[in-house]
Amino acid sequence: MNIPSRWRAIHPHWLICTGLFYAFAAGSTPACSAAPPTVKVGVARVDVTPRTPVVLAGYGGRTTEHEGIDTPLWARAMVIGDTDPVAIVVLDNCGITDALRNQLATRLASRGIPKSHLVVAATHTHNAPSLEGYAAIVWAGRTNELQDAHVRQYTAYALDQMESAVMQAHASRIPMSLSWMRGRVTFGGNRRVLRQGNWAGFGFQRSGPVDHSLPALVARDLQGKVRGVWANYACHCTTVGARNRVGGDWAGFANREIETAFPQAVSLMTIGCGADVGPQPSGSLQVAEQHGQSIAQEVRRLLMDPGQPLTGPPQVTERRIALPLANPQTPEYWEQQLGSGGFQGALARAVVEKIKQTGAVPSTVDYPLAMWKFDDDLAVVFLAGEVVVDYAVRLNRELDWRRLWITAWANAMPGYIPSRRVLEEGGYEADFSQIYYAQPSRYAPTVEDQLVREVVDMAGPSFLPAKDQPPAPFHTLPSNEALTKKRLAAWAQAEKPPAEQAIFERVLQLIDTSQPAFDGKTVQGGEDTEWHNYSGDFGPRQFIRQTQAGHEIRWKTPATAKQNGPLTLCFLGGLGWESEPQTEGFGLSIDGQETLRFDVTRQATRWSTPDGTVELLYLPTWKSDVDSAGYFFLTLPAARRSADQPIALAVRSLSGNSKRWFAIDLEPKLAAKIKLLRDLLKNN
Repeated sequence: MNIPSRWRAIHPHWLICTGLFYAFAAGSTPACSAAPPTVKVGVARVDVTPRTPVVLAGYGGRTTEHEGIDTPLWARAMVIGDTDPVAIVVLDNCGITDALRNQLATRLASRGIPKSHLVVAATHTHNAPSLEGYAAIVWAGRTNELQDAHVRQYTAYALDQMESAVMQAHASRIPMSLSWMRGRVTFGGNRRVLRQGNWAGFGFQRSGPVDHSLPALVARDLQGKVRGVWANYACHCTTVGARNRVGGDWAGFANREIETAFPQAVSLMTIGCGADVGPQPSGSLQVAEQHGQSIAQEVRRLLMDPGQPLTGPPQVTERRIALPLANPQTPEYWEQQLGSGGFQGALARAVVEKIKQTGAVPSTVDYPLAMWKFDDDLAVVFLAGEVVVDYAVRLNRELDWRRLWITAWANAMPGYIPSRRVLEEGGYEADFSQIYYAQPSRYAPTVEDQLVREVVDMAGPSFLPAKDQPPAPFHTLPSNEALTKKRLAAWAQAEKPPAEQAIFERVLQLIDTSQPAFDGKTVQGGEDTEWHNYSGDFGPRQFIRQTQAGHEIRWKTPATAKQNGPLTLCFLGGLGWESEPQTEGFGLSIDGQETLRFDVTRQATRWSTPDGTVELLYLPTWKSDVDSAGYFFLTLPAARRSADQPIALAVRSLSGNSKRWFAIDLEPKLAAKIKLLRDLLKNN
């Protein structure tokens, strides 16, 4: 009896059933575990790489046609069901307009796919051709007639190719089993930098919300082969920046890597609520490939298990709602703005044209919603536009997040959909981006409540959460502390070079009596910043560079406990930018008197006074190529301290013309961190 290896991996009960089959072959057949339910599924992909130069979407400053191709673009489709099946087609593009989706739905309706059963999604790569009608204000008056003609030609081509992808998937349907699972990928970081609670620009807001979940749906044929994979991650496809070349960014690389891992499969990558989430790091094609590989690696791990079986096709619900805008200006205002230049003038012309068509300034935005429910096992929500991550956070609270999947950039492109938080903070996603999508004002603060209420209503009572549902675990950046513990435990047991072994043994001597050197409250001088702490996580710290002599950080220890002999104080901090020019380093002062000097290093190091009575040990527990962070141990003789009195400590830059730095972490639970290190080193 030849049992396919993939089937064995998916269904471990095969051993029991096979043994029973041989034992009872001459008699009645025993009852075995039921095979997974099957449904007809088809998948296909069709090339949509532009064949002639065309302006790329995504960056308003890029108005010339593309200069080359980094990676091909695709339309990828999955069709599920026999009669009246559902279909999703994902286009490698910045966004899909409502009009384009409707054109495709009309074509497919005559070929067996109901209009309401079609979802058209975009990967949001910023290196694909602009489509007709997409973010029209960005290009209004900034492109020539030939460029506009090329955009129209490509739009027609993309429409034809999406239709072809769906119909190829429709024609290739065979019985398959469906299942889903959820993993985690962490390169998405909140991009809204805040200053005093207000938007200050794009960057990396490490304390901002994210959605690091990676739901994946897999279709396997009757032999257990993976034939279709659909994954979803909430992050902008902007890794390569404004490079004027065609490419799929990290989503394209993810699809390529998944299809390489599963050669008989087609991979679809959709995007979650990542409108205010960007890839970290970013800036090159190589980094985009690395992000794609991280997605594919997690998908491969997930597919090692069978996942949660799904029956199909799903039940489809859709509706259109009116999202409220906040107090749009009067028609007279927009008439006055017609003479303005730039984006404001283009917006005025668009609004005035709308007034001519409807008789009023738009006060709402027509917004499509769709949901696929696989019985009570999974609800897949499709949201139009660029939806900020707060919607995922809230929906995962108001519904059972363990059975919820949220895809954005689907079926229409009305622009950014901000939350109440984003509207309060202001900035790009709340305000200026509305111009690009021809919206006459920002959204009203009630937009979040309305949209969430509609989705919860569509999901229905069966998807409401249990009263004791724990919070979804993927909306904050994960801590590296667990990895740091493992690394330190392994280091404690490993054979070390003599100098490092000496530091290790000295730390073991000191740590039992070490007292916190910082009370977690006030540090004077230096700069407030956040950077990698002892575990590699980002945390608050005070920071000085060697850019100028005399830069200083000052703080006082808590009152020191009485003990015989020398006193050892411990604090957390870091040293960095080792590649910068070496100078005289830093001076450490104790009660106003400079006592010893030290400099930037990434190695376990000991500095001491000439007589050896005062020493500073540095034990780095996190490192990069140029920076490190970890534990500092300062040992003082009894003669240098007064019992039950705080000690004034200071670190001062001794030279200039270098960016080397020292930082002290503002760690309020320092005693607990000392105990953590003591337990790790003493027990291993």
